[in-house]
Amino acid sequence: MCRVRLPLILLLLLISCKHDGPTVVYEPMRMTDSIAADPLADSMIAPYRDSLLLTMETVLVQNEQPLTRGIPESTLGNLIADLLLERAQLEMPSKGKVDLCLINIGGLRVDLPEGNITTGKVFELMPFDNELDILRLSPERMREMFDYLNKAGGQPVSGMRLQIDEKRYTCTINGLPWHPDSTYYIVTSDYLADGGDRMDFFAEPLERIPTGIRIRDAIIDHFRTLGLAGSSLSAQLDGRLTIE
Repeated sequence: MCRVRLPLILLLLLISCKHDGPTVVYEPMRMTDSIAADPLADSMIAPYRDSLLLTMETVLVQNEQPLTRGIPESTLGNLIADLLLERAQLEMPSKGKVDLCLINIGGLRVDLPEGNITTGKVFELMPFDNELDILRLSPERMREMFDYLNKAGGQPVSGMRLQIDEKRYTCTINGLPWHPDSTYYIVTSDYLADGGDRMDFFAEPLERIPTGIRIRDAIIDHFRTLGLAGSSLSAQLDGRLTIE
């Protein structure tokens, strides 16, 4: 019986609402600068706004010259990959050495200008909340990584020197020749570790170690440390990745 009466009850309710309910008319309100500010709301927001502006305008470090993005390598890519590798190596001294770093140039959203580098500029550079993950790759996955770098035309790396001539790879890792039967620890972003930017070779690693460290925070920490020590940013192209 319920299967028969339920649709009828719903139909009666709809008819009742359609004919007896009030008519509601919606009109869009255009937001313009002419709308007066609310002093109470502004007073409540002001302390948080001022604190945020102060944080974002804090100068972390001086930059000697513009650092730019590009492939197969770039000054900005080299700088960020180097500092992330250094941070990862500090995070797992008891588990073994992190051999190299690989990130994607698309994850670095702006170049860094000469002069003051503020916290806000780092947020522009790395607006995402991606974290560092450490993966142990098999020899097969390492070969797939080389193939990827060849097809992609390069990406920011550290801890490795790789020369690609068609499909011949000449590689050293930590100053030693790459061993085709060895496994290696690689630090990257959790986004790339999940296969982002078509880095499928990161799938099913032998081991995955989340660090819980935001990449943006690692960059800020490194820049601030340099600034407090009276040092400035600098990076060079050093031929770490060449594709013939």
